[in-house]
Amino acid sequence: MDTPLRENVPDQHHDEIHDRLLECRREFLNYFRRRLDRSEDADDAFQDFCLKVLRSTEQLDDATRTDAWLHCILRNTLIDHYRRRAARLRCAEAYRREPQPMSFDIEPMHGSELSCRCVREGLTTLRFDYAEILRRADLNEEPRSQIAEELGLTANNLGVRLHRARQALKASIKEYCPICADGRFAECDC
Repeated sequence: MDTPLRENVPDQHHDEIHDRLLECRREFLNYFRRRLDRSEDADDAFQDFCLKVLRSTEQLDDATRTDAWLHCILRNTLIDHYRRRAARLRCAEAYRREPQPMSFDIEPMHGSELSCRCVREGLTTLRFDYAEILRRADLNEEPRSQIAEELGLTANNLGVRLHRARQALKASIKEYCPICADGRFAECDC
């Protein structure tokens, strides 16, 4: 007979916690809004908080301590948000300090004509996906967001592929023309 009562206890806790979340929704959301600059961040943090609470309802042993338990998760969620934001800022700063890939000063491509034979020859030796990304991003100057969306890539993934394609093109051009390989296209005789 004890077994059915024990099975009902988690459901009862779950219902009480769910009700408490609904009752204090505005209070919890305002907690995040006061501490975070953007309302979108506050909404995201509040959603994370609710998910954490609902996923861990079985951890609450004493129903009389529901509020303390909720506030502990609330504080931990805010701390997690701050940590993730700090990690993103460190990553962005490290990326900003990274040397940027070499960009070619080539006029936009019209049709299939390029002003430099070395670049044209170099593009023909590249993998198709590298050549396509270089043509679209550097030669046709299409917006990166458009290219990424059409290729089904994230902006970061497109940036990585573009960097690799540029490095491959640079290595390929080096075989044809050391002047262009150094980025001095205007000095090239071709």
